[in-house]
Amino acid sequence: MKVAILAEQNFNLIDGSTIWLLNVCKLMGRLPDLEVTLLLSHPLIDPILAAEVPDRLRIVDAAEMARTTGLGFERLTADHLTAILRRWEATEGAFDRYFVRGADYLTVLLEDSRFRPRIVGYAPGAIPDLAVAEPDWLRLGRAARTPLVVQSEPAKWAMESLFDYPAHIVHVVPPIVFHDGQEAAPERDHAKTVLCYSGKIDLHYGIDWLIDLARRVADAPDLRISLIAGKDTWRTRYPEFFAAMDAFRTDVSEGRLGNVDLVTGVPHAEAKSRMARADFAWCLRHARYDDVIEISTKIVEFCTAGVVPILNDTALNRALFGDDYPYLVDIVSGDVEARMIDMLRSKGGHAHRRALARIAEVAAQFSADRLAGSLAAAIRGHAGGGVALVTQRRHVLLATHDPKFLRSFLDRVRGDASIRLEQETWRTTTTPENPPSVPAGVDTVFCEWACENAVWHSRNKRPGTKLVVRLHRFEAFRDFPKRVEWGAVDALIVVSDHFRDLMVQQFGIDPARIHVRPQYIDWHQLRRQKLPGSRFTLGLVGINPFGHKRFDRALDFLAALRAQDPRFRLVVRSVMPWKIDWVWNRDSEERAKFVEVFRRVQSDPLLAGAVRFDPAGPDMEEWFRGIGCILSSSDSEGCHTSVMEGMAAGCYPVVHDWPGARSLFGPYVHADMRDAIPEVIAFADRSDCSEAREQISQSMRGHDIDVFTRSFFQL
Repeated sequence: MKVAILAEQNFNLIDGSTIWLLNVCKLMGRLPDLEVTLLLSHPLIDPILAAEVPDRLRIVDAAEMARTTGLGFERLTADHLTAILRRWEATEGAFDRYFVRGADYLTVLLEDSRFRPRIVGYAPGAIPDLAVAEPDWLRLGRAARTPLVVQSEPAKWAMESLFDYPAHIVHVVPPIVFHDGQEAAPERDHAKTVLCYSGKIDLHYGIDWLIDLARRVADAPDLRISLIAGKDTWRTRYPEFFAAMDAFRTDVSEGRLGNVDLVTGVPHAEAKSRMARADFAWCLRHARYDDVIEISTKIVEFCTAGVVPILNDTALNRALFGDDYPYLVDIVSGDVEARMIDMLRSKGGHAHRRALARIAEVAAQFSADRLAGSLAAAIRGHAGGGVALVTQRRHVLLATHDPKFLRSFLDRVRGDASIRLEQETWRTTTTPENPPSVPAGVDTVFCEWACENAVWHSRNKRPGTKLVVRLHRFEAFRDFPKRVEWGAVDALIVVSDHFRDLMVQQFGIDPARIHVRPQYIDWHQLRRQKLPGSRFTLGLVGINPFGHKRFDRALDFLAALRAQDPRFRLVVRSVMPWKIDWVWNRDSEERAKFVEVFRRVQSDPLLAGAVRFDPAGPDMEEWFRGIGCILSSSDSEGCHTSVMEGMAAGCYPVVHDWPGARSLFGPYVHADMRDAIPEVIAFADRSDCSEAREQISQSMRGHDIDVFTRSFFQL
C-alpha cells in the first residue's frame, strides 16, 4: 500500500508538532507493507529532523514537487493542493492513502471526490467551542466516514459525543516515543535538583513564570534550571513578554544567572539527552490550554526518560497520571513559583518516588511497538497481522435500499485491498435507482434486506456467481420473501433462530443454507470504563412505535424496582414520538397511549424524577458507560442489537420474552420482567461487580464486527 504523509507543519522547525510528525514517520517505518512518502509543505532547508526519518521512507519537499510537476510554487498551500497532487500522481503514480494533518488541507481534500475515499485525518486536540459552527473538514469527514486519528481517549469521546463521529473509525494513537534500549543511563547531578524545559518560547507555555522562577533560584545552591529553546512564537503579538525573554537570554549568556543554562536550535537527539539529565520537567501551561485534549509529545518524552513532569491540574492530566499524582498544580491558587520550589526540593522523598513509579507506567503506554497496530489500523482500515479476510481477490456487489446496518462492515471491507466492493442502490424497497445488473467480474451478490432486490437477483442470477441475502424482521412478514427464488440463493443470513425456523416452515428453505448471524456489534469499542452511578442506572434504547417497543412495560418494571430499592433510575435514549410523523399524526390510538405514559412519568411518585430522556445519537459506546442494566421491553424484535451492545458494555440484561429472545439471551429472558428484580438489585450490590460485568461482556464477543465480516466471506 502506497501511503503519503502530508502535514501543514514546517519540518525545518523543531516543536511538538514537528516531533510528532517525525515520530509518525518512524512508526510507519516499522510497517513493512506500507510504502511511505513524506510530502513536506515547505522546501527543506534545515535537515535536522529529516536526518532522523527512516531510510525506507522517501522525503519529497515542496521544491522537488514544484520541479516534478512543473508548477511554480514555493510551498504547498491549501488553495492549490489538489491541483499539485493530481499533477504529482500523474507523474509518480497514485497513493492509496493520504495521512493528513491540518484543517485547511483536510477540507480541500475531502471536498474533492478523487481524494476523499483515500484520506485518513489527524484531528486537532482541543475541546471544540460549541458556540461556533463546526469546521468544514469535520462536517465533510463525518459524511464521508473518513477515518480519524486522535491522541487521547478524551479526544475520541469528544468526537463521538459532540460531533456524532462513528466510534469505530476514530483511532487513538497517542504520542509515540522511540526507545531502543541502548541509550546510556543519564548522568544526573546528585548535588542539585534540575528542572528542564524543552520546547518553543511561547508566553502561554508558562515561560513568564519560568523566567521569574529562574531569577528566584539563581543563587540557590541546590537548584538548577535548564532550558532547551525552540522557535519564538508570536513575538509581535506579545512584545512585553519577549522583551523580558530577550533580557533573560542576555543575563544567562553573560553569566548573571549562575544556576541557569539555555541552548537554542540543538538537534533533537541532543535535546533528548539534555532532557534525560533533569529530575523534573516544566510542563505547566496558562489556563487557555486547560481544554486541550491532546497529549503532549514532550510530556511523554520526559516520562520515557524518567523525568518527572510538573503539570496543570486538568482532567486530561488526571486521566493519564491519576488523581493522586503529587505534581499537579492548580495555577489559579497564586504564587506558582513558590510552590514549584517546594516541589523541586521534594526530590528523593516519598512523593517523588511515587511519581517515578507512575511515569514509568505512563511511558509504557506509549511505546512504538504498542502503538504500531493502532496507526496501521487507521491507515489500512484494519489492524492486519492476523488471518486475512480472503485468500484470493474478491469482487462483491451490494444491492440495497438502505445500508445503515452495514456501515461498519463496509468500512472494514473497503480497507482490504483484496476486496473490490460495488454498490447497486435501490431508491426504495421496490424500486432501483437504475436498472439492476451484475457487472462483469462480480463473484458475489449481497442483497441487504430481502426485498425486491432479492427478488430480482434471485430471478436473474448470473452463472458462476454466489447470491447471499440477509433478512431482517422488517421484511419477514411482507410479501417479498414469498416471491424470492430461494433455490437460487446460496446463503440466507437471519438474525435469530426464530427467523431461521420461520423461513424453513414457510418457504421450505434448506436449513443448511440458513446462517444465524445476529446484527454485529463493535465489541472492542463498547468495552469502556463505567461512570460513577452506573450500577443503579437502567437503560432503554428506543420507544417507537408504542405497540412494538412497549415503553409502558419498562415503566412497570422501574416502578416495581423502585418500590423495593429507590436508588435505581431509568435513562431512555430515543427519538421522541412527536418527532415521527407516522407515529404521532397517523394513529390517534398510538398517540393517546404515548400521552398517557408520559403523564404517568410525571405523576407517578415512583417514577417522577427517576426517568431521564437522552436524544438519539450514534455515540452508543460512550452512552453505555453510564448504564448498569439494559432493558428490552418489546413485544417483538429481530435480535435487539442494543441489548447485545449493552451486554458487551458490561450491562446486566433484563429481556421480555418476545419471539426469539430465549435463543439469544437465555437466562436473562422473563415472561414477567419484574421477576428479575432480585437479580438486578443483587448484581448492583455485588462486591465483584467488575468481574461479573466482564463475564457478561465476554459472552458477546462472538458477535463482534470482525467475526461477522470474516464469516461472511466464508459463506
